[in-house]
Amino acid sequence: MRYAFLALSLVFLWVSFAWADGEVPSFAPYSIDVPEEGYAQVMFDQGYNLYQVGRKEEAIQFFIEAVTTKPDFVKAWIWLARTYQEEDMYDEAIWAWEKVVQLDPGNEQAKYFLKKVRNWKQYGKEAWENYERGIVALERGEPYDAIEYFKKAIEANKTFDKAYYWLGIASFRTGDYHNAVWALEKYTALRPDDATGQYWLKEARSRLPKAK
Repeated sequence: MRYAFLALSLVFLWVSFAWADGEVPSFAPYSIDVPEEGYAQVMFDQGYNLYQVGRKEEAIQFFIEAVTTKPDFVKAWIWLARTYQEEDMYDEAIWAWEKVVQLDPGNEQAKYFLKKVRNWKQYGKEAWENYERGIVALERGEPYDAIEYFKKAIEANKTFDKAYYWLGIASFRTGDYHNAVWALEKYTALRPDDATGQYWLKEARSRLPKAK
């Protein structure tokens, strides 16, 4: 037990001196016989410490070393995924969040972030974040706020079909049938086979003032 503690302490010292010299340490050539699980924890701890001081690119390398050494190290996968996501590395974040979900199928937070990053990649981060805020506002019964968020989402991504749909629905709920028709026409142009969109477009048109 004392030997294991000494070995891990030496690992910490070696890593610290390497970083102090401005070098990225190579983890392979260890002559110290450190158990894999303990080594993975050391690598995770060092990555976490680097993350806390904003050195995220370096932290990623330690998290990768941790999960490479111990592939079922869920906590390290979570922090790797989180760091990738915060650095806007979408493909890498998706890969890491998928691994978290595979290892921990009941982790609803991981599923949420996996879905979020996939949508960032598909629609753009700014567009998706405003779209989500719009949905929340609509669920709270705040359609006017929702409208502003959906407009921002569309401004960030002119082909964001879902944002046009919900902008149309929010406008419909406020009685702004002109803008509801406009938004739903945009939506149905992007999604012509969507029967629900066609239905609400017809409803909005039917409520427009009749020409005299």
